[in-house]
Amino acid sequence: MADSIGIDIGSTNVKVVLLDGDLAVRASAERPLMSHQSGDLAEQDADLLWEAVVDALRALGGEAGAGGLGDVTTIGLCGQYSSIVPVDEAGRPLAPLRLYLDRRGTDRCLELLGADGAFEAWIERHPIPPVGGGLALGHLLAFQLDHPELHERTATYLEPVDYVTTRLTGRATATQGSMFAGQLVDNRTLGVTAYDPDLLRRSGVDPSRLPPLVRPDEVVGTVLAEVAAATGLPTTARVRAGMTDSQAAALATGARSSGSVGIAIGTTSVVLATTPTLGLDLDHEVLSMPGVMADRYLVWAENGLAGRAVETVLSRLVHPDDALGDHGAADPFQGFESALAASPPGAGGVVFLPWLAGSLAPQADPSVRGGFLGVSLETNRVDLVRAAVEGVAHNLRWLLGPVEAFTGTTFDEAVLVGGAARSPGWTQVLADVLERPVRTVVDPGRAGARAVAAWSVDPVAAATEVAAGSSESRESGSSGSRGPSPASRWDRHHEPDPTTSEVHAVTHQRFVDAFAALRPLRLGDPT
Repeated sequence: MADSIGIDIGSTNVKVVLLDGDLAVRASAERPLMSHQSGDLAEQDADLLWEAVVDALRALGGEAGAGGLGDVTTIGLCGQYSSIVPVDEAGRPLAPLRLYLDRRGTDRCLELLGADGAFEAWIERHPIPPVGGGLALGHLLAFQLDHPELHERTATYLEPVDYVTTRLTGRATATQGSMFAGQLVDNRTLGVTAYDPDLLRRSGVDPSRLPPLVRPDEVVGTVLAEVAAATGLPTTARVRAGMTDSQAAALATGARSSGSVGIAIGTTSVVLATTPTLGLDLDHEVLSMPGVMADRYLVWAENGLAGRAVETVLSRLVHPDDALGDHGAADPFQGFESALAASPPGAGGVVFLPWLAGSLAPQADPSVRGGFLGVSLETNRVDLVRAAVEGVAHNLRWLLGPVEAFTGTTFDEAVLVGGAARSPGWTQVLADVLERPVRTVVDPGRAGARAVAAWSVDPVAAATEVAAGSSESRESGSSGSRGPSPASRWDRHHEPDPTTSEVHAVTHQRFVDAFAALRPLRLGDPT
């Protein structure tokens, strides 16, 4: 039977999965990615990114066994976005990829924002105003205006998923969704395949360097012969247009389901839902953006650092290797489940504030910083671990209210994907703090790759039926029934423990109050 492949291009790794004709996982592989960050600069070597994709695909074929990747008919992609790389006519990078953390070009965006009518034009059509801060529009302007010689040599500016699609097929394209952070498309209509003339005029971006837009379900092309020779893929394998990791997570969690909200906890945490309208809640940094469904927008609200914050506590405070001695562990999560179990709900009064690199939704402030509050003579390492996990959960609890108000929906259940979903203890903490059931899907760390692999086979089924499949699984309690996407296969179900409700209510109020108290100090502002 025909196989499909899903490729997930993260900021720290590339994940690939191979699904059989029944959408069951035949094989998977993963390769790390390195980035360089200093001040406003955050870059990644795009050649090494492509090499990681090729190496992961080669490893995938080896793990698949007899036949390798020879039966693959379709390939889907997802990945991190608001990151731009300039490429030549052959799709080869001309400079490092600028990541979403790269703030260069912010000054150019703020110049646009100062023009008459600019704020209103972008709010109405996009809906994010041109504020820079890592949005891809800033990268486009910085390349064009601050590096004119590089701009002259550039054929196209591409987001990561579009870059990999170009390297696979030889055809440079993008979609309304993948170019969302470029802020040059009128998103009041879903499925558009043209940039907005007024936003282009106001921005001054050179339209000749922008990739042509295609439908989100379009087959961009088939695998190039040179790529086939390097990976074992057949040249007949069809490659669909790529989508953002947020769009893939929405598919994986069945975020379209009534009363269900998707939560992705990886490096950061993101809340995902859907709505029929384009909109923006500026007060709480909640917005709707193009998804992959023909009739629904994706509601997107990024909470800020989550898994990265917990990992920092584990690697630098619990398992450090420093001047005080080598207490390191090959895996910083060594003993993680035991540590959560050893500290009581509420972590003995310790509250962790996860804003280690500033806060995002529901209150954005790049200068606020986090830390531990309530540390006493009785506090020990396991309390710090539990407090870190609870702090990430309280940040999500703080955000859910604005998302419910934005969508007009009360969420009675959450579906969790990402690395955190691999941990039963972490998932239970989330259920307790959110005071609602939390479900996980099978192999949650690869849920995005699995979702786009299923999408590549049948976009209509993946986009419109995954929620129905998820709903049926919830009602039946099944964990192994096949829905239209492998992401509809449930793994664990965690009910909130009512005995923890009171302590988490008290902690949550302290958490919100701490933000208000710390914000005026501007601890992250070196001036």
